[in-house]
Amino acid sequence: MSAPDVATRSVASTTSDRILVALGVGILFVFWGFPSSLLASGHAASDSLFVGLSVVLGYSLTAAIAAVAAWSSCRRAAGIESKTWRLTAIGLTLWTSGGIAYATYLISGGDPLAPPAWSQLGYLAAYPFWYLALWGLRQPALTASRGRRVESAAVEVTVFLIVGIVVGSVIWNPAWPIGQNVAQLIPAIMDVLLLATFYGAVRRSRLSATTALSWLGYAFAALALTDISVTALVSHQGVVFVGATTMGYVVAMLLAVMASRRPLRVAEAQNRARGTTGILAAGGLMMSGVAFAVSPVMLRPLALVGGALLTARIITILNERDNSDGDPLTGFLESRAFERHLGGVIQLSSEDRPGVLLVIDLCGFGAWNARNGYAAGDRMLVDVAKVLESNGPDAAAWGRLRADRFAVTTVSRDAASDRARADLLQRVATKAAAPLTARVAVVELPRDATGAAQALDAADEALRAASASGRNIVAYSIGGMDGLSPVPGYASLGARREKIQALIASTESIQIVLQPIVHVETLNICGFEALSRFHTDPRHGPDEWISEATLLGLGTDLEIECAHRAWRRRHEIGGAAHIAINVSPEAIMSEMLNDAIDSENLEGLVIEITEHERVLNYPRLAARLAGLRGRGAKIAVDDMGAGHASLSHLIELKPDFIKLDRKLVTGLDLEPGKHALVRNMLRLSSDLGASLIAEGIETMGELTALRELGVPLGQGYFLGRPTVETAEHFERLAAAAALRAPSYPMV
Repeated sequence: MSAPDVATRSVASTTSDRILVALGVGILFVFWGFPSSLLASGHAASDSLFVGLSVVLGYSLTAAIAAVAAWSSCRRAAGIESKTWRLTAIGLTLWTSGGIAYATYLISGGDPLAPPAWSQLGYLAAYPFWYLALWGLRQPALTASRGRRVESAAVEVTVFLIVGIVVGSVIWNPAWPIGQNVAQLIPAIMDVLLLATFYGAVRRSRLSATTALSWLGYAFAALALTDISVTALVSHQGVVFVGATTMGYVVAMLLAVMASRRPLRVAEAQNRARGTTGILAAGGLMMSGVAFAVSPVMLRPLALVGGALLTARIITILNERDNSDGDPLTGFLESRAFERHLGGVIQLSSEDRPGVLLVIDLCGFGAWNARNGYAAGDRMLVDVAKVLESNGPDAAAWGRLRADRFAVTTVSRDAASDRARADLLQRVATKAAAPLTARVAVVELPRDATGAAQALDAADEALRAASASGRNIVAYSIGGMDGLSPVPGYASLGARREKIQALIASTESIQIVLQPIVHVETLNICGFEALSRFHTDPRHGPDEWISEATLLGLGTDLEIECAHRAWRRRHEIGGAAHIAINVSPEAIMSEMLNDAIDSENLEGLVIEITEHERVLNYPRLAARLAGLRGRGAKIAVDDMGAGHASLSHLIELKPDFIKLDRKLVTGLDLEPGKHALVRNMLRLSSDLGASLIAEGIETMGELTALRELGVPLGQGYFLGRPTVETAEHFERLAAAAALRAPSYPMV
């Protein structure tokens, strides 16, 4: 959208806002000013029918105007935005009908200070729809599992009950029937939840007067203040002040009208769903103390139980990784947060319930942005983001991967529907980004990718192919890319996979070397660690090849092949020495490991657990390790004191060996502060019944320091480098070292 168009729209919006303000002042004057003058002059009583109907008609009229405006916004919008306005409009329509029911009650001679429950039904019916509108705004895409939704609902029900106890204990009128009390209390309680939910949905968002959510917040705040005030005044028989206070309803409805004339920033609200649950739980926990203090004795246990449940949920939420980092320009998830979210989507995807990733790229944006300036580029990106989310699928999560690239992930219906979505997004993005064009990549999950990085690489490859062929949409299609070939000079995922598969199949590319593990005091060899060396181009280290294979979905396959080749060297090791094989938790839980280590007798085998990601299922991992232990294997935990290796890791796995990370060993003789850490690790290993192995010993000073501290086992270049030689070679070195000096290194 051009700058003149933006300016014209801004002027029109300002003019309409002034008209709305003038309309609100007119309604207040006609329906409140005139009755007030009659009351002041003594021509009407405060509880007269005329005064009551004037007040009701005033806020019902503004509610009707707000409902019409919301329905108009619903028809103009699409996707989740349209659904949000539809629910808001239904609530406003019911609120309008609530005025009719209450007016009927007054006409029938009812007392305005003792309204029965049936006269409030229209007002009460509006709140569930408003709440559902905010609920929909806060739901992320496929990662919003059934368990997560149930958890959110449970937290909100608990908070609702606690707030109900507080409000009910304060303004409950014992002279009224239960139904009448409940009818007066529910709006006040729901208003508190609406405000908390709204705040949680938009916190940290870049809201302004141009976005609907900010005005909806003002409307809910005015509604809450008015409802609570009216409820308190009615229960205390303050009829004159009740009439004056209801002017807040007019203000709330006019604010809702102003909101309906502005676009929603749906992505900003959706990306913060988890924070909303935490805010509600924290607010409810604070209210539980108040509830216990003001409630009758019979309700206090309920307040305590509710507080305990909310405390448990808060602890869980605080321990979880925050995945709500938003892009400040568009409100979408920034690239790292979106990649984390995408990983969760892939984990939950299956052949029965597949997901889809759509990546939208603006062609030539960099050059256009350089010519027209960054301000114009930012306006274009904001406009593109708005039309994308407005036309995107429901229950979707949006991300901005880089300056000119957007992505969305959601549940897949079928291939044809996914392409239709891609076509729609390509057309609306091209229109919003004119004179630029857009291209879209379609990646099916988990068919095309089993990891987030792999899915994004697949999308990048498809976009390159689309650009080279002049197509607007290309589906990755397991590397087929709609029949297109990879771009020359670009390593496609298919080619990279073939490289890994060839590496696994080759008998020459992977070589197993052995590094001795010795008794620190005597230098006698007690075992060997089997390490993999890759002899293929490009020349990368083992960690790099494993990382590449993992990204391509072949990480476990490569690890299992390395473990299989290492196990075949077991027969070369004589005596009581063991062989330690590095295996990740994912590989341990794979059925392929049993085929790689095809022996019922695993005596002399140490499974050394490497961990680059957190273990998500300790019970399952522990069960697999128990099976290996039952066949004679022992367990070691690698890199203790670094990465994800933690005390809880040790407690869960109960290893036989704990390997001290080399960062704690390097310079141990020169840094006294490390002595305390190593001593603590020694005590911990002793308490757990495990032996401590120091890794990375490279100097005589480090070996001497470890001996003085009493560390029993060690390995490192100073004691012996990894080599293809067999155990006899190291035994000869150890014998020679013992003859010369106890501290002689094995080189």
